[in-house]
Amino acid sequence: MGHGFEVKINDEQPIRAGLGAENYVVTCILNAVLRRDSFEEELDITISGLDSVDDVHVDWLKTELRPGDTIQITVVGGDYDPPRNTRPRITEKDIIVHKLRYYYALKEELKEHLQG
Repeated sequence: MGHGFEVKINDEQPIRAGLGAENYVVTCILNAVLRRDSFEEELDITISGLDSVDDVHVDWLKTELRPGDTIQITVVGGDYDPPRNTRPRITEKDIIVHKLRYYYALKEELKEHLQG
């Protein structure tokens, strides 16, 4: 059921990332980031997803890359590797708690710039 990705980095064993769920998300994200205030470029790949039926986030891989690395991605079906990590989706209540913490931290940090 469904499709996923076989990802091979250089000569390493390929990872077959996919879910047998009725509703799912599987992502392969490549990042190359050079921030304004840094001289080091970040290069990485993340292979993750979401089992929307069980409401669980899954991760197969997050690793740094180097210039010259070769990445081969093939669309595949079935016989997937189990995720290396799973965690429940963040609830709406947890999101509100996180936003409130951030709000109060910013309020404290910026108090001298706020009127009243």
